[in-house]
Amino acid sequence: MSSGGVKRGKAPDLVVMGASTGGPTALSTILSKLPGDFPLPIAVVQHMPKTFTGPFAKRLDQESALKVEEAQDGQVLRPGRVVIAPGGRQMRLQRNGRQWVVSLGEETPWRNHVPSVDVLFFSVARHTCSPVIAVLLTGMGKDGAEGMEEIHKRGGITIAQSKDSCVVYGMPKAAVERGCVDYVLDIEEIPSWLMKLSMNR
Repeated sequence: MSSGGVKRGKAPDLVVMGASTGGPTALSTILSKLPGDFPLPIAVVQHMPKTFTGPFAKRLDQESALKVEEAQDGQVLRPGRVVIAPGGRQMRLQRNGRQWVVSLGEETPWRNHVPSVDVLFFSVARHTCSPVIAVLLTGMGKDGAEGMEEIHKRGGITIAQSKDSCVVYGMPKAAVERGCVDYVLDIEEIPSWLMKLSMNR
């Protein structure tokens, strides 16, 4: 667990993020500071009801140089683009050659969450052949911690939002307690670190 130098290794090809309480502001802070030519695709699970995720994606799109949209089943992820898991659907990512493809599934809750950060993170851990960058942001509970541990075991780069910058230090804390976090960062630091890590290509 560090906020020192960049972890070196094979080039990452994806960023996945999870958030709950306080997440909309945290995600806005991060995405609004990334450039439109950010070299990796980004997939996000924010705990949010069905009718809220579409407008939320549109708001982030307006605030950011990145293209942000609600995820569609079968969608191919592209660099500089962000997909937000639809409320009421579980979002997984699958491999198609070198590309990541969205798979939207059943509405079955994973530990009371639909969508669930763990569901997204576990899917990425199963299919990864290059490191991914996993980011766990402010939120109540433990969703995402187990999935982050799996990504970490498979060589992924893991970031947890710092306690001082969280609205609720639940989800990041659970990951830190599992010993699977490479970097603990204040929310304002995360965009520059994503740039540093993404350029390790």
